[in-house]
Amino acid sequence: MYSPNQFQTQFFQTIFGAIKGKRKITQELMDVLGCSRASLYRKRTGTTPLTTDELIRLANHFSISIDALRSKPEENSQVVVCTTLPPIKDYGDIDFYLENTRKNLELAVAQPNAQLYFTAKEVPLYRYIDQPGLSAFRYYLWVMENMRRHERFDPLAIPHTLIHKGRDLTKLSEGIKTTEFWVAGAFDNLIGQIRYVDYNSRISVRVKNQLKEELHAVLDKLLNNILSEQTKEGKGYQMVLCNYLTLSDGALLEIGPNRSEVMFSYSSINYMKSSNPFLVEAFRRGLRYHKLEGQTIDSLEQETALAFIEDIREKVNAL
Repeated sequence: MYSPNQFQTQFFQTIFGAIKGKRKITQELMDVLGCSRASLYRKRTGTTPLTTDELIRLANHFSISIDALRSKPEENSQVVVCTTLPPIKDYGDIDFYLENTRKNLELAVAQPNAQLYFTAKEVPLYRYIDQPGLSAFRYYLWVMENMRRHERFDPLAIPHTLIHKGRDLTKLSEGIKTTEFWVAGAFDNLIGQIRYVDYNSRISVRVKNQLKEELHAVLDKLLNNILSEQTKEGKGYQMVLCNYLTLSDGALLEIGPNRSEVMFSYSSINYMKSSNPFLVEAFRRGLRYHKLEGQTIDSLEQETALAFIEDIREKVNAL
């Protein structure tokens, strides 16, 4: 099993090995860690242990998977923190994000007893990413958030490959037994983003109406899932309506009896993923708590389900 300093020295070796031309890498590391040259040397040699925050910052900055450094994951799971996805700066990063998520879901779909748990403080991405207008709008917001500029939203300007990959991702998610933990205002942020872009004249009336129609289609499918207690592909579905969620937006994916992964957000558009048993179990405890505190909505709670959906429809219609 790795000792902490062995893992740490290998981590820095991987960073140096991944940098072509050694482009002032020492100064770059000092900037990322906010430390002196002497402090960096102690961290590189393993004399001073890296904090969890420092590990995450380095993995995120250099796009390195910490999990991938484990030669024997079953022996070193408690050393590893997480895999970080690179921050989304352009459409290429979105493509990488979609591909990475697709690979995870494909592993789960191949297992008959796979289970997905999702905490929906905001409407889950896979719920609407099959809708061409809404998926294009999401990609647009991600890129604009990074660029800090104010372009009009044009769905046709979004790469078509991303639209197709979003549709494939939704279809994959429907092939897994799923439990979603919702709050009543899960759609509020998405609706608010559409309203804001409209208020600032960055969207045409025609495109806004398209997004409204697609939101209603998303709600139709969600209501059908709730009342039939099945996904579109016939897998078991359950919705738990909660007054609040202590867990951030995220998911627990149980791929098999001995393999689970948790994904959770650490900023508005970036996620971490880990198979670390401590993180997985902490997330699972939170889910158990909300299952007890929340209200399970199914075919026997049709009135509650209709009221939940109708409240969201009124907000969509008001756009």
